[in-house]
Amino acid sequence: MTLNRPDDKDELVVFDTYTSDADAYIAKGVLETNGVPCIINNEIFSSVYPVTLSPWGAIKLLVFRHDLEKAVSIMESRPL
Repeated sequence: MTLNRPDDKDELVVFDTYTSDADAYIAKGVLETNGVPCIINNEIFSSVYPVTLSPWGAIKLLVFRHDLEKAVSIMESRPL
């Protein structure tokens, strides 16, 4: 077993956190449409517990470390 190192480009990192699963899915859709695969973490718990009450925390959108810079650029350039 190999532990992920900070320079591991295939490591999943938290891109952003959300208080709503709808917001997380919108961001996921924008990123994936632009070629950045991502994973939503804690989505099931958010439908059972409000995020503010959830012991598992906010909904996390994860991307690969090698896509992080591209993901930031995409989200910063999109119109609000």
